[in-house]
Amino acid sequence: MTVAATPHQWVQVIESWDETPSLRSIAFRMPDEYCWSHRKPGQVVKVRTPAGEGYFALATAPVTHPRGELLMKRGGRVADTAIELAADGGSLDISPPFGGGFPVEDGHDRDVLLFAAGSGIAPIRAIVQHVLANRARFRRVTLFYGQRHGSEFAYAREHLAWDRGGIRVVLCPSQEDDAWPGMRGRVQQVASTLALGGAEPAETTAFVCGMTAMVDDVRATLADAGVPPEHVHLNF
Repeated sequence: MTVAATPHQWVQVIESWDETPSLRSIAFRMPDEYCWSHRKPGQVVKVRTPAGEGYFALATAPVTHPRGELLMKRGGRVADTAIELAADGGSLDISPPFGGGFPVEDGHDRDVLLFAAGSGIAPIRAIVQHVLANRARFRRVTLFYGQRHGSEFAYAREHLAWDRGGIRVVLCPSQEDDAWPGMRGRVQQVASTLALGGAEPAETTAFVCGMTAMVDDVRATLADAGVPPEHVHLNF
């Protein structure tokens, strides 16, 4: 991923909260010039901290109001330091949004499949927001979201609104016990079991974010089902 030389700014944190014990959301006020750079869901920012720097996808779609959100997984030096800096109305040293993001226009008038695992739900949530704001442009939309356990799904308070807005949400815990009431397994396994949520493979676009092995498995599953590879997209 090529990174253009862009100025950083200290941005004001609006609020931060735990989505899960391991995932923390941070909302910040986006400078006006950053809003102009935020063009597509899936773009990223670079966060600089005393512990180093890291790249994080924006968890929000491009909108008119200057609010951006990040989802950070605890356990890494940069993320842990950023979480500490963001506490109690702090500030973060963040670059403008950059990168190509997801080509959401490829999903227009097509069935759409969204695949996310772990903290990869952040840029996929940005697509969800975009789809909800432009729902008539897309056909059937299904989100397959994987975590190890049922307690680890981020944005749980939003899932019902996503579903009511016309996005089917399929949660896929891979290591849940028999108490889990829904499907279990890795996202690609559940998608295959559910016949891609009813999507027509030749008329489907997929957007994927997660670990490399998960992405490779999802691509293979979609190819086997007949989804054209040129319609399967990452955000970088």
